[in-house]
Amino acid sequence: MITYSNTIRLPRLLVLLGLVSALFFWAAPRASAADYDETLDRLGRLQDLATDYAAEHDADPILLTLAYTRVGDYNTTMWQLTAGARDTEFESYVSQNDADLSALQGMNTVTLPNGEAIDFGHLLASMNLVYNGIPITGSWGGDCMELAQAYYGQADDAAGYADLMRSTFNIDDDGSSSKFGDQDLRADLDSVVVGSQLTKDSDIADALRSYYDGLTEYDRAYQFISLSFGTVDTSSSSFADSVYNAVMEDAGMQLLFYMNGMWTTDGWTIEESYAPAVRGATDLLAEYLSGAVNGEKVKSETNNRLVAMGGQALSDALTALGDSDAASAALAAAEDGASSTVSSTSAAIEGAAETLQSNFNVKIFELILLIVAAIAVFFLIMSCALFVSHRRQR
Repeated sequence: MITYSNTIRLPRLLVLLGLVSALFFWAAPRASAADYDETLDRLGRLQDLATDYAAEHDADPILLTLAYTRVGDYNTTMWQLTAGARDTEFESYVSQNDADLSALQGMNTVTLPNGEAIDFGHLLASMNLVYNGIPITGSWGGDCMELAQAYYGQADDAAGYADLMRSTFNIDDDGSSSKFGDQDLRADLDSVVVGSQLTKDSDIADALRSYYDGLTEYDRAYQFISLSFGTVDTSSSSFADSVYNAVMEDAGMQLLFYMNGMWTTDGWTIEESYAPAVRGATDLLAEYLSGAVNGEKVKSETNNRLVAMGGQALSDALTALGDSDAASAALAAAEDGASSTVSSTSAAIEGAAETLQSNFNVKIFELILLIVAAIAVFFLIMSCALFVSHRRQR
């Protein structure tokens, strides 16, 4: 599961923990596994409504459908900026026409036809980003970052980090114990493969049905590697370099690192202390991918990697967040060739930036969040006090 967080001082962290505790009970009932066929049926009905709505509002039904499912961790500032803001009018339209579709929001585990479990909410949210031309940030790159954050400071080099991370990487987990469990891993790879196939006229549910029909781990990994890294020899030590470099060179990941305090404007590069942890995470992913395809040489039919957001789009995103110094540093690095990817997402980022600037004040949002969290903590403390008082009276 990929989340976004700014660098937060301890008092704010304690307050936000109260909010998390208060929200935990809301999220818990959604954690049980959902039925695969029923989920895809709902997804199809949702897209039908999106198609009707889009015809009257000059919108993209794919984006409407995928964005509708994004709530909680998948609707933060980072997600709104890169995946796009959710359409509240469309949500009202869905509620009026098929209220049952709200079950697609906040989804967790779905069991696939081959018996594997997958974080379906993560899958759809990541597909949203892949469709926008940002294939790394919301999927495997973001999870590598979170794994690095979880183990930061516990090893001296990449090999040491990879050894530690093996205890939680790709384990049977629904997100409760691992930052990069098996459900997240499947969602990451599948979102890239299926998301890259979508066009404005695609049927999302049918695309997923076709993909999961007879899917094997080998097929999943092979398609993902081909799309993400082109023609590569997965048995070569250079394959791990390719995975790490893909993360470092991706402008979307640079934005994510920066917003999590892991990237510096001095030379526009990763913070030195975080580099070994991130490399350990990407090395572990490369090891898994190589094993899944038996160390074979993967051949790409086109030898073209998925195109990610470029330096100008990154600079636009940082400008929208009010970080002009970072925007200048990112653009300078792109012009120097440090971020060489061609942007296919400038229009999407520009639109999201305008939406954020006109409709969403980050500082006000954070203030409201802190107030709500403070109220949650207050009631939690009062409840504990009343409980203790009641016990003493007995």
